[in-house]
Amino acid sequence: MFKSALLIGIRNLLKNKLHSAINLSGFAIGITCSLLILAFVWDELHYDRFHPNDDRLYRLALHRSFPGRDVSFATTPFPAGPTLLQDIPEIESYCRLFTPFSSPPRVRIGDIEFYETNRLAADSTFFRLFGVQLKEGDPRNALKDPNSVVLTESTSKKYFGDQEALGKMIKVGDSTLYRVTGVAGDVPNRTHLEFDLLFSLRSFPGAHDGTFWGSYQCLNYFLLKPGVTPEQVKAKIPSVVKQYMGPQVESLLNITFDEYEAAGNRHNYVFQPIQSIHLESNFQNELKPNGDKNYVYLFMVVSVLILCTACFNFVNLSTANSVKRGKEVAVRKVVGSSKLQLIIQFITESIVITLIAVLISCLLFIWLLPYFNQLAEKHIALSDFSLLNVAGLLLVFTALLGTLSGLYPAFFISSFPTLKIFKGELKLSHKKWGFRNILVVAQFMVSIFLMAATLFIYRQMNFMMDKKLGFDKDQVLVIERSNQLGGSLRAFMDELQQVNGVEKASASFHVPGRQMSGGSFHAQGVSATERYLFTAIYADYDFADTYGIKVNEGRFFSKDMASDTAAVLVNQATVDMVGWDNPLEQKILPTAGTLQRIIGVVDDFHFASLHEKVGPLVVFGISPQQLATLSPNLVSVRIGSGAPTKATVQSIEATWSKWMQGSPIQYSFLDQEFNALYQNEERISRVFSTFSILAVCIALIGVVGLSTYIANQRTREIGIRKVLGSSASGILVLLSKDFVQLLIAANLLALPLAWLALSKWLEQYPYQTSLTIWLFPVIGIVFSFFIVLTTCLVTYKKAQMNPSKAIRYE
Repeated sequence: MFKSALLIGIRNLLKNKLHSAINLSGFAIGITCSLLILAFVWDELHYDRFHPNDDRLYRLALHRSFPGRDVSFATTPFPAGPTLLQDIPEIESYCRLFTPFSSPPRVRIGDIEFYETNRLAADSTFFRLFGVQLKEGDPRNALKDPNSVVLTESTSKKYFGDQEALGKMIKVGDSTLYRVTGVAGDVPNRTHLEFDLLFSLRSFPGAHDGTFWGSYQCLNYFLLKPGVTPEQVKAKIPSVVKQYMGPQVESLLNITFDEYEAAGNRHNYVFQPIQSIHLESNFQNELKPNGDKNYVYLFMVVSVLILCTACFNFVNLSTANSVKRGKEVAVRKVVGSSKLQLIIQFITESIVITLIAVLISCLLFIWLLPYFNQLAEKHIALSDFSLLNVAGLLLVFTALLGTLSGLYPAFFISSFPTLKIFKGELKLSHKKWGFRNILVVAQFMVSIFLMAATLFIYRQMNFMMDKKLGFDKDQVLVIERSNQLGGSLRAFMDELQQVNGVEKASASFHVPGRQMSGGSFHAQGVSATERYLFTAIYADYDFADTYGIKVNEGRFFSKDMASDTAAVLVNQATVDMVGWDNPLEQKILPTAGTLQRIIGVVDDFHFASLHEKVGPLVVFGISPQQLATLSPNLVSVRIGSGAPTKATVQSIEATWSKWMQGSPIQYSFLDQEFNALYQNEERISRVFSTFSILAVCIALIGVVGLSTYIANQRTREIGIRKVLGSSASGILVLLSKDFVQLLIAANLLALPLAWLALSKWLEQYPYQTSLTIWLFPVIGIVFSFFIVLTTCLVTYKKAQMNPSKAIRYE
């Protein structure tokens, strides 16, 4: 019976070519979209799953409470790793990571120089905890000794070509030599750990042997013993912290640790499963920007909605086309076919169509995957998936989707009354809210919702990229590695400011938009138990002029004031946090620092991305005399608004080459760096808009099919109306009227839902675009216009048909 049903199903597909083509195209596009989105979701969910014992591997993070402010850090104190291993027997091993060197180090191989941005330093246990495999070297000893480094395979080839790298020496910085003790396979794409060079942590004694618990500069990873839960270990951490941090608090602040905590200073250490870091951790000091599980859920919903839209198309077109097969159903019933046999027949046809659509979708998926990777900035490969598992899932998927999509048409067609069919009285119901119309409304709602979501995701991205930041980020060129100039830095900057087109130049350790250092301070005159968290900028005296930062009270640093070496500026957020009425009369004492007087209050400018509210900021000055000894690693150059940018940059490059012969300049423009902070939103916007357009296309394909059917079914009626005087435009209005009613219903339902969903989504942003109300009906009108236009284009031929031919139409 199944073989017969299959053959009849294939014959009907070939017989009704237009209906089959419309059904297959809508189905194939919908399934292809769903497969691509699911590949994206799969990629996001499979970060850091290649490590051995990944179910026991955790990162220690810190939820730090200060008086009046809570901050979460991915980084924790250097002594946490060895101390917790020593005092908590449930821990099996640990590994610490941190990013060495304040700027990308210069690596010299003979006469060739490289500047490496992806570098890490790690304990010798790195290869035991993480799933990065050494291709050359001993994993137990590769990072055991000082001045040792492991290269990735790509980096080794870049440095030494096809020669063996093991045992060779590389020069890092001006004079430090490192021995290559291992060559590792390239780090997989799906991990939050990225490096090209992996240095031994023992190469940095201040980090490896650090004992201070009040500074958070490294990432601590722990492997727990089998059967141990993170909650068991977490419960023991507070007593360890008190034991080791307590004496340090008493020494620095002259108060007990209990008094320190009673003032609101809390250290809540938590264990993050390594598999969850990519989607569930966006703390301060992450190694790189992570993903967002909310976007993953969003795309899963979009995948389901697009697939549902394709299914609605199939159900609608199948039921609409069913009238043509009325006589076939009647004859089958007369010759003895049961209702069950008819249901099986039509479900089999549905599965055949679904199978063909899935096969087409698989081919489209393979063809489109490279383009999708570019669009979504992914590295998904077919080799990532198990062929047998995928084939099995697709077969199950085909059977389920084909059965579910074919159920309603199968029951609908098999229930046709035989007598009415032979009398020619069978017509498709035109109930205003019949099942078919409900599916059309649902399909339109999905498209309208996705269009609204796409528009406001795009608006939010543009809002963040265009918002005034409180300083001028345009036309600022940031030169890297200025610390290599050493004592010549001041002279270099003096010459730089003589270049035509250069307005100002400033040396600093930090620039807005990049990761900054920070700490805590005690405000003079406030209880010693009160410690306030701040972000720090260390910059020379021209920083405010170079960046156009406004000083609201007091002044900026001055070369004429020798006492400014013991002075700072704060922003308004710092003033509000402490509650000062007269900030210019106050002094602060940074932890492990010296007393600093406040000489000015700057406006609250956005020194970080708009994902975060402006927090407390302290600006420390670097005097002209200190430039040579402190050697800031960044020089910011403001190019005049009317200056020729290309010629000015060439002059800056020539000035650098004069002072740093043989060392190429490395620079970037600050506005581009700030735009890169919103790379995730930009990527999501591109992907979302692409699939929204495809969802609308699927809806239009469905409208083409339904309009064609309706026009064919009402051909005689059209002929009679034209004989009675109806115009072609009147016929078009008549045929479009039902769709207009459905569009009104879809807009009334979808637009409020879109507004509620987008309002909730925008809550995650401290600075957000407005949900302009009038844009919502505009979205509905635009979508409705395309639907009505499609209907008119499809039915125009029928409206122009000769009435005599229309009346004789069968």
